[in-house]
Amino acid sequence: MSKPTVTIPNYVSWSAAKISSTRLVLLDLLRVIGIILILIAHIGQATHHPIGQFFGIKGFYWVSIGGVGVTVFLILSGLALHLNYRQKDISYGQFMSGRILRIYPTYWLSLIIGILVYLIASQINESLPGLSSQIGSLVCSITGFCAFAGQWGGPFVPTAWYIGLIISLYILYPFISRGIKQKPHVVILVLFSVSTVSRIILGHYDILPTRPLDWFPPCRLFEFGLGIYLAEIVKSDMWACANKNGKVGSILGLAGGLTFPLFLVHYPLLRIITGHSWLHISQGTAIVVFLVASLLVSWFILLLTQAVTHIKKSSPKSPINEQINRDYT
Repeated sequence: MSKPTVTIPNYVSWSAAKISSTRLVLLDLLRVIGIILILIAHIGQATHHPIGQFFGIKGFYWVSIGGVGVTVFLILSGLALHLNYRQKDISYGQFMSGRILRIYPTYWLSLIIGILVYLIASQINESLPGLSSQIGSLVCSITGFCAFAGQWGGPFVPTAWYIGLIISLYILYPFISRGIKQKPHVVILVLFSVSTVSRIILGHYDILPTRPLDWFPPCRLFEFGLGIYLAEIVKSDMWACANKNGKVGSILGLAGGLTFPLFLVHYPLLRIITGHSWLHISQGTAIVVFLVASLLVSWFILLLTQAVTHIKKSSPKSPINEQINRDYT
């Protein structure tokens, strides 16, 4: 049999039909809810609408509804990761290689989009520093660890602060997973304690820069660990309970696949809303254009990254890519 070739027309149909068979629909539904909360919050903040305001406990968990969406993402990350890997026998290097391949292609494509948007915006808005003055930030942005250097997500993709956080949590996952397998209730209490103490200290003392309660890994250990804990103590069949409806599953599978690139790329495109006056369009029109552009760009990024995955699947299977489409970042 000859090697299959990947063409964009064939892959477009493959994307919607195939993705649902390798994902859990319930988790996709929750991820869609999470990204909707994030989009509503950021649109609200860009338009100065009250829906984008922060609430909660100051210095501990002070968030917008978008922050609640991020918490949903972190819980789902730990949950789906543990469902995929808890019974697999792979090395630490193989695990981390798979995680890096899952995260960085999507992130780097989003970064390219962010840089292009920044270039266009800097030509229109003279107060915005030129790209030549952002070389240091560009180097930092490539790693996704700008927040650790006090630069939040960097100037191109502000939501990239999440990259450094999630990679750090992936590094810790095998150790948390092992502990939860052995003593789930004890370990989840320990993680809760670590996150609580970290939030209290960093929320009241100016030790780390740029909103450490969001990006500093110990502050988010409980949310990530809670997902691992739920995957361990809840029967696996429960998470697949919504996989019976093929059409709904296919739609939610595609929507769930879009959430990670959409989370990254939507923020640079918010300039469409904040700059609607120089685009000579109304704010309402700008919001519609922003949503359409964000979805289209996210879908394009999803196609490119999954095309690479599809090509890898035509080669002999490896533990690195075997479940890559079922993972939830």
